[in-house]
Amino acid sequence: MKQRYPSRPLQPFKAIKAFFDLVGDRDDTRYVFAFFDAVNGRSNEAFYDAFFESEYGQTFLADPERLGRILTDRTTLESYPKDSFAAAYLQYLDSEGLSPLGVHEAAVDVDPERMARLKENWPQLYWLQYHGSLTHDLYHVLTGYGRDPLGEALLLVFSGLHTGSRGARLLGAMAGLRIRSEIPSWPVGRMMKEAVRLAHTAEPFPTADLASLLPLRLEEARARVKIDRPNLYKATRAAWTGPEPVTAKAA
Repeated sequence: MKQRYPSRPLQPFKAIKAFFDLVGDRDDTRYVFAFFDAVNGRSNEAFYDAFFESEYGQTFLADPERLGRILTDRTTLESYPKDSFAAAYLQYLDSEGLSPLGVHEAAVDVDPERMARLKENWPQLYWLQYHGSLTHDLYHVLTGYGRDPLGEALLLVFSGLHTGSRGARLLGAMAGLRIRSEIPSWPVGRMMKEAVRLAHTAEPFPTADLASLLPLRLEEARARVKIDRPNLYKATRAAWTGPEPVTAKAA
């Protein structure tokens, strides 16, 4: 039986602090979760309902740790073809020095006591957050958005539209404005519109069984979820020879 969605009050000052903390150290994912916690309110409620009413959501809830087992089974992932989604995922993790469980572990680090209470009292919401954390890096690989500040901002806009998360959309927009102020020549507004378009034309990522696509060729996996390439973002990054935004100095 699906539990009613809980929410926390909006905390704008906490959100502002979390944003500037993140500007100071963009690799500290704890600040992202602190920002979300401060501004999401009930904005995820419709997605929460849709996820657990979907066939995939029901399958996931029956064994929520299965996703983690798949993504941490490096032997199996390495057995897939070199042009597979799995191979691209492993290359992405290795090149960035990441762990499949890293985003989830960062979420727990923000407030371990709250996460423990959430797991005990609101297990469905806990596991939905777990799911979102583990699939974040899969989103990076499928969309083509990198871990640079611009890529992260655009992916936040993309994923926020799929989940209804006020925090993701707002943080993506704020980061985009910050980057635009630092590098005025970048067409950040048009890249944001590109991310919105890609989100609207793609299959809803959160209710797609992305892990089942790992054995496929990367381009075939992208076709399955109808995701186009972020061409303006890619072209902008490829042509840029100047310094990275200030937001990236701590990277």
